[in-house]
Amino acid sequence: MKFKAVSLLLFAITLMIGCSGSDSDLNEAFISGRITVDENVDSSGDYSDIELIVSFQRSGEQVRDTLFYAQTDEEGYFSGKATFERRDLYPVVVSRNQNTFGILNVVFADGDSVTINAQLPNVNETAEISSAENDVLRTFQRIERNFNRVAQYINIGAVSDDSVTIELQNWSDLYWQIYQENPGTLASELAGNMSVSILSGWNDSLMVERAENLMGAQNKLRTNGRSVMIDYYTETEGLDRALSFLNRVENLSPDRNDKMTIQMDRIELLYDSSRTQEASDYLNRFKESFSDVPLAMEWAENIGYDIEFLAPGSPFPNFTFETISGELISGENLSGSPYIIEFTRFDNRLYQQQFDRTVAIYQIYSNFGLDIITVPIATSPIAVEAFFTERDLYWHLVQPNSFDTEELIERFNISRVPTRFLVDTDGTIIRRYVGDEFREVVRGLQNITSQNPS
Repeated sequence: MKFKAVSLLLFAITLMIGCSGSDSDLNEAFISGRITVDENVDSSGDYSDIELIVSFQRSGEQVRDTLFYAQTDEEGYFSGKATFERRDLYPVVVSRNQNTFGILNVVFADGDSVTINAQLPNVNETAEISSAENDVLRTFQRIERNFNRVAQYINIGAVSDDSVTIELQNWSDLYWQIYQENPGTLASELAGNMSVSILSGWNDSLMVERAENLMGAQNKLRTNGRSVMIDYYTETEGLDRALSFLNRVENLSPDRNDKMTIQMDRIELLYDSSRTQEASDYLNRFKESFSDVPLAMEWAENIGYDIEFLAPGSPFPNFTFETISGELISGENLSGSPYIIEFTRFDNRLYQQQFDRTVAIYQIYSNFGLDIITVPIATSPIAVEAFFTERDLYWHLVQPNSFDTEELIERFNISRVPTRFLVDTDGTIIRRYVGDEFREVVRGLQNITSQNPS
């Protein structure tokens, strides 16, 4: 039984603003409230000149656009209008005398009236945010926190399989209830997509039914909802069916940001499936369409490097490292053996959580000739020693600081750790795994067992 959704412990909401609309396209929300100061910090009773601002910088422009700005009076009161292109979660920076005291995530929706009350210096801990949209979001966030705690218990095996099924169904239904009872709100949209994500891998029929409901009602799926549907169609009906699904979702959405992230999904799917020429063709079109979005261009540069040099089916770049035992290990002397090469920090919590799984994978697949090489980035010999105080080392560990870190990061295009590559007996890349994608490595290792039966 698979529980893909359990890994969604932290639901990130990414704000990527790249469209340049006219004033007539802008939405408005009224923002007001009161910001005071803890009397233990300032007993004067003067709460003036506290600033609240939301801004961003468009590509090619020197001046930042301000979506909202207000300044408190002596009693701490403020008010103003926020102007923005789309309903979303926006970061409101609260500062005084050029010192930032907190960043509050606030939903801006057209016509909404938002009240923000808080106290310096602990702005985030004391903030009270209220509006039609933000009240529903608070309910969503409470459910999210509780689900994350349950998911942690499930991930460490503290819940039986039978109970896991019941728990996941209950949490999916709770999210779906928020979606159904609060139509038209951002929180409803987020909750519907979480409900779909949680169902992945154990109740796929209901997952598809709810995803179709979301697309029919909202003409879109958010990134996490799309991700599980892409995985489902790829696994059950093949790559072309998943691509067809992405085409449909893109055609449904009128939103440029959605179209941008859907095109990213398509390029990454083609890249992961070794259809590098198609990925490259789509990437060229993507760069033409979104040349005005800096984040999109940064992503395009990274994936472009991967497609050219690190795509599945490409030869893995040759390397030579010195291990802690003084041995020199290289791609050349590993020829004929499959291997995983991993780049990580030993203080990385995700790597620490994955270590036992890595040991289990090694113990099983070393029977098929598998090697593992761990390259510690920004890790001291003391940190390595501390890490292995209560852990056994079964594979090759590269000597810390025995290589040029900046050159290595650039050469292997490492933007997150842990990053791993699975390489076959011919030195060909099977796949790259970034972060928690490592849970999918067994699928790639099945290639090894067919290549090198033992």
